[in-house]
Amino acid sequence: MSNSKVSSAQANLKLALWNAEAESVTSSEVYVKLQELGLPEEVVSRLHELITFTKKVAGKVFAVGKIVLFKILEFVKAHPFLVVGAGVGAVIGSAIAGLITSIPFLGQLLAPVAAVLGITITAIGAVVGHRLDKQFQNVGEDIVEIAQQFFALLADVFNTVFRNVVTA
Repeated sequence: MSNSKVSSAQANLKLALWNAEAESVTSSEVYVKLQELGLPEEVVSRLHELITFTKKVAGKVFAVGKIVLFKILEFVKAHPFLVVGAGVGAVIGSAIAGLITSIPFLGQLLAPVAAVLGITITAIGAVVGHRLDKQFQNVGEDIVEIAQQFFALLADVFNTVFRNVVTA
């Protein structure tokens, strides 16, 4: 029934490793990394708020928001030419769009950040009205596709581990 590329055991191990990495970094260290991106303060604050979001599975609490934040920072670091061409806000916006469409439960978590970046999220999780399409015709979709590919493993892991977890 699942179309995931990772087994449940692989997903649990990957999540445990990401969680350990996330827990080793303080909130203020994350804030500094976000400020170094040169984003508007409102975007930095909204992104920083993600670190408080956790999900519980089988009695273990996972720092899902912090993991997502780290993956967004990794995406920005891994795509310097996108950042130069489209701007860091647009690249983070496309990362968020890619995450929301691949990991449905992140929609409510990322909606405030998306709103600040000019992304509209519909009830079904579709992403429309992204500023990228206005700036670079047909590039917005390409960047969102790049983001979805980058976040494919994260999506597989989250969707496998949290498949039966009710989102509070």
